[in-house]
Amino acid sequence: MPTPITADTGTVTTIVQHHVKLGSEKLFEAWSADIRAACRTFAGYLGTEVIRPEDEEGIFISIFRFDSYGNLEAWMKSDLRQALLKDAEAFCAAPPRISRYRSLEFMFPPGEGGKPPSREKMAVVTFLGLIAPVYLVPGFVQTYVTAQPLLATLASLAIITPSMVYIIMPILIRLFRPWLKGRQARIHY
Repeated sequence: MPTPITADTGTVTTIVQHHVKLGSEKLFEAWSADIRAACRTFAGYLGTEVIRPEDEEGIFISIFRFDSYGNLEAWMKSDLRQALLKDAEAFCAAPPRISRYRSLEFMFPPGEGGKPPSREKMAVVTFLGLIAPVYLVPGFVQTYVTAQPLLATLASLAIITPSMVYIIMPILIRLFRPWLKGRQARIHY
């Protein structure tokens, strides 16, 4: 169970799983584009990523980010969203499954009782993941971009951020899974 989200929570990530009927993938893709366009009209919308299914189960995952819980709730309760969800019933095999997270919780496996690891544990793993790229990448980038410090910083971040999300954090989470989940966890690879 994710940590409760309150009105004073900062950035909120919402993960929505849609089970799309076989053969209806193109309908979902068009509908998903409509949802993203609608989100852009709401205050605090930070973006959406869509993960397509790797198998034949037809589970599409949409990751929505808003700058605050209040702005997310405005979108979630809007008539526009309700109408779009009604349209999705034609090509979805089940109602969407929604999970909400504040901060990086969505990247970490749930621990004992289905709760995410403590913020302290998430901070330690994130810190360990940042050591090498923060130490190595800026030096590498500055050899090519010497005249513009701001440009060098932005280039470094453009390399570090996806490296952390797609390579480093998944490896560290797998490595530290027993500690993140609690004492009774077993390693599952």
